[in-house]
Amino acid sequence: METPVTEAPKLSHNEVIDLTIKKLEENNFNLFFYAPAMNSPSGGIGVLLKTAKDLSDAGFNVKIIYEPALDQKASYEESVKQKKQVEVFTRFNPKWIDFNIDNIELMPLGDKEIFFSDSKNSKGEYENNKTHQLSVNPEDFLIIPEGFPNIMERTTQVSCKRIVLAQSWFYVLLAMNPGQKWQHFGIQDVISVSDAITEYLHSAMPGLRIKNFKQGISRKTFKAPKKLSTKFPMVAFTGSRGSENQMKTQSIIKNFYAFYPHLKWIRFVGLSNMDKEQFSERLASCAFLLYTDDIAGFGTLPLEAMACGTHVVGWAPFGGKEYITAENGYWATNGDIFQAAELLGVAIDKWLAGELDTPAVQESYEKTLAPYTEEGEKEQMLNIINQYKNERINELTGIKTK
Repeated sequence: METPVTEAPKLSHNEVIDLTIKKLEENNFNLFFYAPAMNSPSGGIGVLLKTAKDLSDAGFNVKIIYEPALDQKASYEESVKQKKQVEVFTRFNPKWIDFNIDNIELMPLGDKEIFFSDSKNSKGEYENNKTHQLSVNPEDFLIIPEGFPNIMERTTQVSCKRIVLAQSWFYVLLAMNPGQKWQHFGIQDVISVSDAITEYLHSAMPGLRIKNFKQGISRKTFKAPKKLSTKFPMVAFTGSRGSENQMKTQSIIKNFYAFYPHLKWIRFVGLSNMDKEQFSERLASCAFLLYTDDIAGFGTLPLEAMACGTHVVGWAPFGGKEYITAENGYWATNGDIFQAAELLGVAIDKWLAGELDTPAVQESYEKTLAPYTEEGEKEQMLNIINQYKNERINELTGIKTK
């Protein structure tokens, strides 16, 4: 006689929804962050990872997902060695960040085992590494950076809530076809890091639901020396937007020397190839920052300079409109090389005359910095995720059958 098999009762439509809502209420869900697999310093990736860390520290289940990048050199060498085509990939390992994310799982996406360039056994042979197919549930959230419409399109059919993290207005439309909008991929929700990006998105893609948060400046990392008089007559600068930006920055410097030959002894020092601590120390040692990021979505560097008591001269990009004032820097029209060079000379002459290192100037910097605290950033992001939770619960409640 056969033993009867009893099947577990199937959950009804409303029971499935109630179970999902319960998971949301109990924080029993995953927050997936998609990250490009870049292992070189990137402000955008830094903000994404810091946001992920803050939410993980707050008790949420956070996972970073990424698509491994092909290591061309290692692939070629291994293919020659094995006399067949072999693909070796680079593991996403952002060691350059100045905070710990060891408690967050970094998940390489894929459907098979692969070789990573940093994974060899004692014999010097590559070892197989697992990859993961993206598996999400209705209670989960997937956060995608603004410059990856390919990921938005590929995840159109997933059951979770998708949210764009918008850190740059410049990359919003760049990778999309003319006329395309995020709404075409079924995305309505956006987290924006600046008023300028929010304003731009409302213009370019009307109807998006946008929540803002303000990035925090670490006052432990970025701080002024005890005596501003110890600062060197140096101007810090970066050329972080590629070769063209570097050429424009150098053009400002050379025009400055041409316009102000009496200041030819002023030194310019680059802020590159250093960790966060070295970066902040170099910035704090300089009397001035030459700011030439013309496409910044927000731009934390001028704020970091103000926190160091370092005076800002440079372009006023669209992204910084919420904090740029006539009282906290010498701001040239965005992209104007000659005006920036002229203002730099004016500012340095004032500094040499003792007109800049005054309590009034420092007070204007503190007033500017007041909204941008690390504690405020964490609190705002936590509030945003809790808002999304409640909105998702309401959304699911609304599709229950009566």
